[in-house]
Amino acid sequence: MKFLWIIALIIFVIYMIISDRKSKNSKDYKEALTPSKNPSNEPLVKRWWVWGLILVLIYGFFVSTSNKVESHDETYKTTATHSIKPSPVKKRKKLSDYASKKVSKFIPVKNTAKAVTLGAGKYKVGRDIKPGRYVIKAVKGSGNLSNSDFTINVILGNDDKGDQLTSFTTNLVKNDKIKLDWIESTSFTPTPDKYTYKTKISAGIWLVGLDIKPGRYVIRPIKGRGNLISEDGSDNNLNEILGKDTEKGQVSKVTADLTAGEVILSTIELIGLSKK
Repeated sequence: MKFLWIIALIIFVIYMIISDRKSKNSKDYKEALTPSKNPSNEPLVKRWWVWGLILVLIYGFFVSTSNKVESHDETYKTTATHSIKPSPVKKRKKLSDYASKKVSKFIPVKNTAKAVTLGAGKYKVGRDIKPGRYVIKAVKGSGNLSNSDFTINVILGNDDKGDQLTSFTTNLVKNDKIKLDWIESTSFTPTPDKYTYKTKISAGIWLVGLDIKPGRYVIRPIKGRGNLISEDGSDNNLNEILGKDTEKGQVSKVTADLTAGEVILSTIELIGLSKK
């Protein structure tokens, strides 16, 4: 549209020049010196309506440009409205709250969990998912797994070379609210009834004294990278990013005393614990 207005303006100016020359050539020199009473015999450039047309063309050119800009802005706003936005960041409750309110409730020997597969959406433990301890995996697709108090907030998927986790182990108790974003299919599989001490731990929430034997350990990432957090009700808590890229603020290992009742949260695919 902008180009058409420019062409129209150029053609009009050329037409003015040609018409003006023809008007001058049609009269001899003497007649040209004699003032004419007929305004139509005046040169085109001296007629007010000619300049009026030029102003109209110029105005139309700028209006066309302005409309194009507004149309572009409106298109951008419409596109931005429908773009996928990440889940809002919420403050995670303390892991010690998780230990006192959730782990302690699940100490009974028998796991009451029941296997279920769910699609993307919001679910309530006790209604859609039976309370218990689960290994949660993305069967199809990848996306965010979170709960109402944000003690759980991870990305599940099958690409373990990135920041996705192939599984997350945790306790789910009645009235927990679970949210699955962008995952086509997610499985909830009950863990074995019998608890055993582990020296290799996948991503999840674990309890020292139940899943891990109390003691002093050197903890290293075996596969993947992510956060390692612990809380035992004191100020001596872990809060590290474990990984192999030290230039990005990751540490290759951390030494810690793990005490009974301490809760460990790992968002790393697999870590190893070596006694020290």
